[in-house]
Amino acid sequence: MSFRTYTMIKPGDTVRYLNAVGGGVVIRVEGRIAYVDDDGFETPVQTSDLVVVLPAGHVNDTPGRKMFDQKAFDVGRGDKREAPLPVESVSKGGNATVSAEEGEEDFPVEETEYGDDMTVVLAFEPVNVKDLSNTTFNAVIVNDSNYFLDYQLLRRDKESGWIAVGRGTAAPNEIVELARYTQQSVGMLERVVFQAIAYKKDKPFEIKMPLSVSRKIDLSKFYKLHCFRPGVYFETPVLEVPLLAEHPRKRK
Repeated sequence: MSFRTYTMIKPGDTVRYLNAVGGGVVIRVEGRIAYVDDDGFETPVQTSDLVVVLPAGHVNDTPGRKMFDQKAFDVGRGDKREAPLPVESVSKGGNATVSAEEGEEDFPVEETEYGDDMTVVLAFEPVNVKDLSNTTFNAVIVNDSNYFLDYQLLRRDKESGWIAVGRGTAAPNEIVELARYTQQSVGMLERVVFQAIAYKKDKPFEIKMPLSVSRKIDLSKFYKLHCFRPGVYFETPVLEVPLLAEHPRKRK
């Protein structure tokens, strides 16, 4: 059995929580406790429950909204999955299913030291956060894990039942663009279900139970500026909906 190795935490590091979704910047460290600035709140966390995703003093040398500078995320988010669907595909009727591009993608898989404990997030990024009433929102799935995810995102329709609005494969440590929504069409996502099968290719792996997560989204948050904020995965303000945050296995 392999053991997790922890990086020494220091002030200024951008960190991710191992036991929950989210993270922030370390303000100070006292013994084994790091104090993390999490959206203006100072949160004490055991250093063993943190992992550094952006070292202190590091400056991103590429544009874009992801804060991770890990090679895994640099490789995982390739050109083939960059462009969201046009607004019209979901604003007129809203029943279009978004599928990832078919066929094998030609890029190496890079794993992180914590990625066997899966974290999955549904996030909405406003194109213009200063005009929430009229802007559109890019919907994405963040697969922060060492597993491929064959997934589908379903929405509840009061008259016809469940409708698939997103389907495809998310590679390890990848941010997948789903679609772009307006204030009117995002209202269809008040109740969603995310389902996924996790696996690795060409190597042994630990079996994960099939994922089926139901979430009720507070649609009023799409009109509230303070509900959109940067996080571990994004430099620009987003609204995050946690789907899965596995706890790391205890050492034996």
